[in-house]
Amino acid sequence: MNYLIYPIKLMNITQTYENDFTHKRHTIGKPKDYPIDDNCGSTKKDGYFYCPCDEMIVKKIYGVGTNSTNVLWLESVTPVITPKFNDYITIMVGHIDDSELKKISIGQKFKRKEKIALEGTDGNVTGAHFHIVIGRGKLQGSGWIKNTNNIWVINTTGGAVKPEEAFYIDKDFTTVKSTGNLKFLEINYQKPNYYYIMAKSLNVRIGPSTRYKVVNTLPRNTRIIIKEFENGWGKISDKEYVSGNYITPDEPIKYYEIKITTPDSLNVRKYPSGNILTTNSPLPKDTTVAIMEIKKNWVKINTDRWVYKEYLK
Repeated sequence: MNYLIYPIKLMNITQTYENDFTHKRHTIGKPKDYPIDDNCGSTKKDGYFYCPCDEMIVKKIYGVGTNSTNVLWLESVTPVITPKFNDYITIMVGHIDDSELKKISIGQKFKRKEKIALEGTDGNVTGAHFHIVIGRGKLQGSGWIKNTNNIWVINTTGGAVKPEEAFYIDKDFTTVKSTGNLKFLEINYQKPNYYYIMAKSLNVRIGPSTRYKVVNTLPRNTRIIIKEFENGWGKISDKEYVSGNYITPDEPIKYYEIKITTPDSLNVRKYPSGNILTTNSPLPKDTTVAIMEIKKNWVKINTDRWVYKEYLK
């Protein structure tokens, strides 16, 4: 799920929109926004701003090569999940140095938890930090607008939002040193119900009994997700079941990841570009397969069973 998480590994909020005049004047004008400063734990240039959702795109870069404070605008490619709403999000980040912003281009995309830029001191600040402002929706107009206090504030289709109403804290990613007395919610990921194949080659059937047709086989040590158990059978998908007698929740030293077939009918071959097999072939759409080995454009899904790589997701 596309949760929006706090974008810094060591949270140390030094100023909020409430406790400093230079920030508070953002909240008493119209329109308003809610800036925070985070120095990533120290005043040195040693902290990065990371992509906080599945994917963000660079919409605008301002100030490089000028005396003005540098600002970077990032927009989520798809709607995100926040503590208050589900929608697109735009983030405005200030004080990144020229040397960092020159590495970034308009239209560039970043994936979740990918480094975007190092904190900086651009704009005559006393110590390296990020100035962060969040807006709901997509970038609007120039990305900012002057309020009634003659202060530039973020301009988005859904208006500014408070950081604690936008970001979750992912404790597996962010260590909290100081929240600046803002109350953030921690994200509670539901861990997948992982199981591992114990049999050398386990039949996958279209129903929870040996009476049902075999549609595929999975090799030993394949990691699968069991949605639920029915009469001792583990349900992988609506049309895929395996016997609970041959799976275990105990993780082996090495295991195989899985992918799903995408075409309506996918041929299985004895070896790459080899003859098409007749047993449990072709595979129907949305069949779970193991990724045992990859050779160029071919994937080994079990002993002497290969499929074309481009037809898996």
